[in-house]
Amino acid sequence: MTSLRLGERVVTRCGDGLLAAEYALFDATQTVLRATDPVTIREAGYMTTAREALGHLAAVGVTPEFAAEAAAAIPLPTLTTYARGSAARAVAPKLGAHEIFDGAIYSAVSQRYEGAWLDLRSLSSSLNVPSAPLILQALHLASALAEVTPATPIMLSTATATRDKRPGERTHFRVILNATRGLVRALKQLTPNGRPIEIDAASDRRLRDVLLSRVRERMSPDCEPKVRSHLTTLEKMLETDGTPVGPLADPELREIERQLANGNVTGVTERLDALEAEQGPASGIRYLRARAALLQGEEPPRAVAQTMSKLAQEDTGFHEAVLVAARAWLAAGEDAHARYFARRVADNSGAPDNERLDALEILDSTPGTNQSQIPPPMEPASAPSAATRTAIIRAPRFPSLGDMAPPQDVPDTALSVPPPVAWRPPNRAEPRPRRTARRYDPELAESLSLPFGATEAILGLNEVPTTPLKARVAMTRLARDLARDYRLWYTKSLRCDVLAVDAMQQHLTRRFAGASISDPAIAWELRRHGAFLSEILARALGSEWVDVAPSEPGYWAMLVPPSSRSWPIGRVYRFVALGHRERDLVSYYLDHEARARSAE
Repeated sequence: MTSLRLGERVVTRCGDGLLAAEYALFDATQTVLRATDPVTIREAGYMTTAREALGHLAAVGVTPEFAAEAAAAIPLPTLTTYARGSAARAVAPKLGAHEIFDGAIYSAVSQRYEGAWLDLRSLSSSLNVPSAPLILQALHLASALAEVTPATPIMLSTATATRDKRPGERTHFRVILNATRGLVRALKQLTPNGRPIEIDAASDRRLRDVLLSRVRERMSPDCEPKVRSHLTTLEKMLETDGTPVGPLADPELREIERQLANGNVTGVTERLDALEAEQGPASGIRYLRARAALLQGEEPPRAVAQTMSKLAQEDTGFHEAVLVAARAWLAAGEDAHARYFARRVADNSGAPDNERLDALEILDSTPGTNQSQIPPPMEPASAPSAATRTAIIRAPRFPSLGDMAPPQDVPDTALSVPPPVAWRPPNRAEPRPRRTARRYDPELAESLSLPFGATEAILGLNEVPTTPLKARVAMTRLARDLARDYRLWYTKSLRCDVLAVDAMQQHLTRRFAGASISDPAIAWELRRHGAFLSEILARALGSEWVDVAPSEPGYWAMLVPPSSRSWPIGRVYRFVALGHRERDLVSYYLDHEARARSAE
């Protein structure tokens, strides 16, 4: 299965191959790569932002304005004949380009999109326009992108479709959209559907629920008033009655959940306090409190996981709590519990597509174990002991950065004694990092490209870097993997900026408080965070590795403009080992940034 996500929402999916029109949103450099075995790196998808995706569509002649013009060109009586069921027919006069051209499911075999609202198979066939299915879906994508903020991440997932391809092979292709100029004329001349879709009453009710869910998924707190008004109208027309169903049936609870899905926790606690005063500690309110605590870093992931597990046990149909339980157990490092809850969501046909695809990705990212079907114990939500914490840390799938066999000359105290933080003069001539006056546009970490002059082939997955360029390759790979984990854990798409440093700091504080960094598994996890920190320094500030000695990576040094020497991995070690006695990572980064900016 392949899918396209707009933020956390699944826009379209394909169950028998690769999507088609969706490739128009990306260029070949925006590839997400992932290690699938100890020697192989394969394509896992493509990632960009709404701003860049709209630019790619505009380059092939598709804009939101053109989509709106095309939608308005279809005569209403004709449009109604293509509606799928009575629910879609009832709201046909209110449909916009987003709904009219919404190709929810693509068949790679027939090369056709199955519309969510309309029978797009019949409609595209009636147009007699070359590449009609691709053009109509491109119009939908343009409309969907126009509804979200420019920085919203867009991800095309292809991991399951590339397992049988060669490691260096890419699925990306150039989408050619012919006859876009003649499309509006063809839509105006569209003939009514001679065989309208008729479905039974039970299927019609299910379709109504699906359409209502798709409308509600789009009601982001950040959407413009015009879009919100349009979606509210559709929601009211699709609702059959006002009876609340489910823990999150209350409109305000759904609004808070959408806010949290966007990573925004502003005012959530106050709103939940007010709701709890009116309704009591309902399961929906408890769920949102725990989810907000996870995002804010107020509670350890394990404590949140236990709260969500209890909610999922109380209400087996509370699929939102089941999925967040899987995410939180994964963030806590307990893969077996994460797989147990992820399997429950993946097997739940009543769960939305985006939740089931998230669950499948969690299953794909974790190794199966004999304990995967055993639910976690419902013990008090307290932090585990140091001994227990060490036992639950995930071991690295593919060793790197000295994890295989540390050099023999590394002292036993290399992990327990953090490297110094004060600047010391370099003992040899070092290249001065390049500085640039241009403003850095933070890249999405999950799809980071390699630095200039580097290729994947210059460093094996199990090879320890020995040069600055090889170190950048290793750090880029680790940063990509860590960014993917943060998306699965917290639904956060990290970029190379200070916000990512803050997110890492929250996670490290709650996950590893009091842990011994001398444990190899914990040290490996801290190295991943140090690797990402080094990439932020390199990409945002122009830092360069100047010391990649055959020793513990905590001693590896970078030169940060204009003349500061820094140990990013060692800094993460210190932060966890010393806790409140150590300056936080955000201040560390901002100090370097201030010095670098002052030198420009």
